[in-house]
Amino acid sequence: MKSIFKMCLDGKGNETIARELQENEVLIPMAYWQSKGLNRGGKKTQTNPYKWCKTTVQKILSQQEYCGDIINLKTYSKSFKNKTRYENPKENWAVFKNVNEPIIDRETFETVQKFISKTKRRAPKKENGERSIFNGLIYCGDCHSKMRYHTSTSNKEIHYFTCSDNKVDYRGKCLGRHYVRADALEEVVKLELRRLVEMLEIDESYFAQLLLRKNDEEREKDKKFLESELQKAITRSNTVSQLYEKLYEDNVIGKVSDEWFVELSHKYEKERIDLKAKIADTRYKIEELKNTNSEYGKFISAIRRFMQMDNLTSPLLRELIDHIDIFETEGTGKSRTQRIVIYYRFIGYIELPNTAKQTHIADTRKGVAVEYITEQFTA
Repeated sequence: MKSIFKMCLDGKGNETIARELQENEVLIPMAYWQSKGLNRGGKKTQTNPYKWCKTTVQKILSQQEYCGDIINLKTYSKSFKNKTRYENPKENWAVFKNVNEPIIDRETFETVQKFISKTKRRAPKKENGERSIFNGLIYCGDCHSKMRYHTSTSNKEIHYFTCSDNKVDYRGKCLGRHYVRADALEEVVKLELRRLVEMLEIDESYFAQLLLRKNDEEREKDKKFLESELQKAITRSNTVSQLYEKLYEDNVIGKVSDEWFVELSHKYEKERIDLKAKIADTRYKIEELKNTNSEYGKFISAIRRFMQMDNLTSPLLRELIDHIDIFETEGTGKSRTQRIVIYYRFIGYIELPNTAKQTHIADTRKGVAVEYITEQFTA
């Protein structure tokens, strides 16, 4: 950590620092803790253990905890259905200073913060156009990383997405770029939404039952996950209490020094507070889930609004769609295909019944069309 702060003070940018760390085969934080047997979160990393991102460097440089402080309530969630964590304003943070032994002295940390605040992010170039309405919704179907939006340097009319962890562009682990044109993606989503519209118009009762069943399945899945997380938190909380009692007893009889007792007791107390908050939050989410009525009606209302619109909009997309998985292309030339899977809000993936093979063709730009067959399209 100290070397990262030093490189920043030496005037190196986040990308340069990330590249040097990767070239020197320095383990990323998650891989480092796993190598020490301290597997935070209980999951093994699926990424290259030496693959640093500039965002990781940026996060480390802004972590006040390295000064020995403890900060709670940095993020919050709005509800059990919205799993997104939102940043809490700094004035709402709970900050406890000088609790742990600092890794970075406060003077160095504050100097770096002043340096960072003077570094302004470049504004996007106007010629690259506006952000895509799909930003934040598109994920790689293989490695599950977010897809990045680009504008072609040779033709500003061409906008596309690629996997943010692909080996070619970003020194990542994912072998395929998962390239997809933004205009082609928009046409595919429109065609799929029109299929939902057709089904709604043909048999609204059957469509409502299908959505209700899917919604109930998702709720039951969420409930089982929350109950599992609650049990894990309760078990760990009991373990921490036992560890603290044992630590206290060992300190009394002289097996543990006062210095070591203070350090570990602070660690256990922080974890105990975090677990207490997690247990209360999870219990609230479970109760909220039990009392929540099926939300398929909101989904149908959003589809009806789509029926009255000429173009897709970002708000409507986020009301209908949770995320979209983009898989790598297969084949070449006219035989090239690419699988796209849409996961809708509240209900996940919907497999619509087809009475016969359906093929749709839509123009994306002059001379180029998208042929869409159920879950596949060819451009």
